[in-house]
Amino acid sequence: MEATQEHISVGCNRLTQALAWGADGLAAFGAHHSVALYYPMGHTNRVNCVAFLNRGHELAQKNVAIVSGSADKTARVWKKKSTGTGEKEEDKWVCSAVLEGHTGSVVTIGVMRARSIPEQKDLFATGSGDGTIKVWERTEVDEVTDKVECVQTIQVGKKYAQSIAISFLPNTSVPVMAVGSTDNRISIYVMQSKQFDKVLSLQGHDNWVRSLDFATFTKDSTDDDTKQQQKETDGKNASHHHTLQDGDLLLASGSQDKYIRIWRISAVMDSPQQVSAEDATVQAGSEAALTQDMLKSLEEMSKSGTQLSTKAHIIDVAMDTPSSTTKRFSVIFEALLLGHDDWVYTINWQPATLQNGVYHQPMCLLSASTDKSMMIWRPDESTGVWVNNTQVGEVGGNTIGFYGGLFGPDGRWILAYGYNGAFHIWKNEGNEIGDKWAPQVPASGHYASVQDLTWDPTQSYLISVSLDQTARLYSPWRHTDTVTGTPVSTWHEIARPQIHGYDAQCIAFTDKWTFVSGSDEKVLRVFDAPQTFVRSLAQLSGDISILAEESERPVGANLPALGLSNKAVFEGDISAMVEAQESEDYLSQQAFVSTGATPTSLVETMSQPPFEEHLLQHTLWPEVEKLFGHGYELMCVDGSHDHRWVASACKAHTPDQAGVRLFDARKGWKQTPNPLTSHTLTVTKVKFSHDDRFLLSISRDRLWSLFERVEDPEAADPYKLVASNKAHARILWDCSWSHDDSLFATASRDKTIKIWKSASETRAAGSPWTAIATIKLPEAVTAVEFAPRLEGREEEEEHVLAAGLEDGRVFLFRCDAAKPETWVALGEISRELTHVGTVNGLSWRVTKGDTRQWQLASCGVDHSVRLFNITLK
Repeated sequence: MEATQEHISVGCNRLTQALAWGADGLAAFGAHHSVALYYPMGHTNRVNCVAFLNRGHELAQKNVAIVSGSADKTARVWKKKSTGTGEKEEDKWVCSAVLEGHTGSVVTIGVMRARSIPEQKDLFATGSGDGTIKVWERTEVDEVTDKVECVQTIQVGKKYAQSIAISFLPNTSVPVMAVGSTDNRISIYVMQSKQFDKVLSLQGHDNWVRSLDFATFTKDSTDDDTKQQQKETDGKNASHHHTLQDGDLLLASGSQDKYIRIWRISAVMDSPQQVSAEDATVQAGSEAALTQDMLKSLEEMSKSGTQLSTKAHIIDVAMDTPSSTTKRFSVIFEALLLGHDDWVYTINWQPATLQNGVYHQPMCLLSASTDKSMMIWRPDESTGVWVNNTQVGEVGGNTIGFYGGLFGPDGRWILAYGYNGAFHIWKNEGNEIGDKWAPQVPASGHYASVQDLTWDPTQSYLISVSLDQTARLYSPWRHTDTVTGTPVSTWHEIARPQIHGYDAQCIAFTDKWTFVSGSDEKVLRVFDAPQTFVRSLAQLSGDISILAEESERPVGANLPALGLSNKAVFEGDISAMVEAQESEDYLSQQAFVSTGATPTSLVETMSQPPFEEHLLQHTLWPEVEKLFGHGYELMCVDGSHDHRWVASACKAHTPDQAGVRLFDARKGWKQTPNPLTSHTLTVTKVKFSHDDRFLLSISRDRLWSLFERVEDPEAADPYKLVASNKAHARILWDCSWSHDDSLFATASRDKTIKIWKSASETRAAGSPWTAIATIKLPEAVTAVEFAPRLEGREEEEEHVLAAGLEDGRVFLFRCDAAKPETWVALGEISRELTHVGTVNGLSWRVTKGDTRQWQLASCGVDHSVRLFNITLK
């Protein structure tokens, strides 16, 4: 058996420093308790922050490791190890060191960022909620181990560090560290005698400083004659506001006060630099002159006591040289950037580039805010005033802006993530004259525990539901690679059929285009695919045969203003919406709102996977029915294979609530008069056999119960209890039927799977079902699923079983159909590929056109949906 990773879908943790982008193009982000790696592993609690360690000179810098900080009070160092040889050589990330010592959650990491970074050791710092900053030195021991030593602990008390940045003082090898704190100040530390000493406290922000970033200024490589000609041509002094010298250190700070500040650290050559108010003029806005809004903001800041001081702070630093000389540096407020309307969470300097063959640090800054926008700032060439000349972001939707945004290694890409864990990518397709930022197809995924998942009956696409209150739909996108020109197939989220107000718990299909989902709302909701989805699925997957089934469906779905249900939109509704748009009073008509679907989006067929904004607003499925009857939060649901019955169960506080309710899809979703009763505690799972003859239920009371279909199709109660057994010593979490319905499996917290078979070969009514095999596993079993039959392998009749454990591992077993008592372990899916939290669900499908391969989908508490290729050898 061979298992390979086909796809991982997971969202980013909702924290401001949970994303880092390395010099080689690899992005790392916190996903639940793991560090996920993404091209445009783990902790025991949520990962709060990640950063890359760099080494090297100028543009030759390379990523040597990743540092991650977690709520488990530790930081971890990860580095790449090459395994295998020749064509099979691959990179594997290993944890090379665990950094312990903090007594609170690690919330920020500061790493060295400079023009040149020494190769021997890495210096970095971690800030924690325990009121300390720890400074670490990392030395490589071998390819899998590092020596990381805590060289200093800085006590900051209740002034918790929210952001840390480290660099070298201008034209020296003396480290300088900036710390943004909850006291609204930026503390400057300089390393003296191998210890950081606090030398300065910068005031100005009037709220928490959430992000800091250093950059080393480099002069424009354009020759002086050309510059002089430009000055003479436009009659302006281009350096009027540019007093920066080559090698000056620039510190950018972003705060919850909505403002960005730039500070300059310069070497003082002879005497303390005299800084005039004119040279340190507050620079703001997107125009050369201050607008009325900016003046008003400045007045408000003055009234609140915010300082706009142009005073130069002087610090003396003893150099670690034989002569023990002392150098003097000035720290001055350089610019104030106004433009965001809400908290600024991250700021990021554009990476250095080559200009005319010379190393150059662009004066270009990216800021991300909760006002749903990201802005790119550059100083105006003629005045030096910092100008916001590019803005990208989200439009509409119920989102809460960006938590972070970063430039790519070459400065032509932007990667951002928001409140709902989704990524946004833009690529600069412009030229030297101007920018043209175009959105690109990003990765996406849930940002909370994924509770359940299932394939549609034809196994064309996959849907998962999560505690993030959404249902997400995944499908392969068959297209041509723009680089190689070869056909490729990649998995993407192509629709978000349900966006709920309650945590979603379970899902099941009733036919190819209809599914039922259950949530903490206590109500089952039924959704039907719209024409837009069917057309888009055909376009993306290349299966045009499904287009024949679109005609009778609604065009799309919309969530009306103040509405709670996805409303179906038909052809006639589209015309009304267009007429409403064209009329003068259309704003008073609630046909649609700005955060909902538009006439254009409802009829649009996707040619590529949608962006996050489109997923949020334009890919809903119409809700066709609500099924009432349960008194508490839904736990499980399943649909019969003949598309008639839906069985569901909810949390039970008393035995009379522990019944299984049945709904008839053919008779207007009418509920049967009497729930199926057998259990005394919550029913955790219900499963129909493939021939729909039996309905199996399992419960917290450690029992499984078997209900058989009655012969009279019009009977009031379509199923009756025929068997029950106290199967395990602990709670039962999952169950599954074999593809021929001759066996079923039950999985329990007692770390076992039991295989059950009828004493009668024909499964005659009343014949007992007995446990014929017990499979023992190292941890509690939380998910189990039989594989479907592979076409063309009837001569090798067998059963294959997948088991998901509480610790995230996935095991595979098989038996000959003629000897179901004897199960053989096929192996464990590589630990690096599986979950870092409890496996909540498993679902198989047969890979079309391959007689020896399945695909196994899994979901877990770690927020991820994973897809594996399982090949029999």
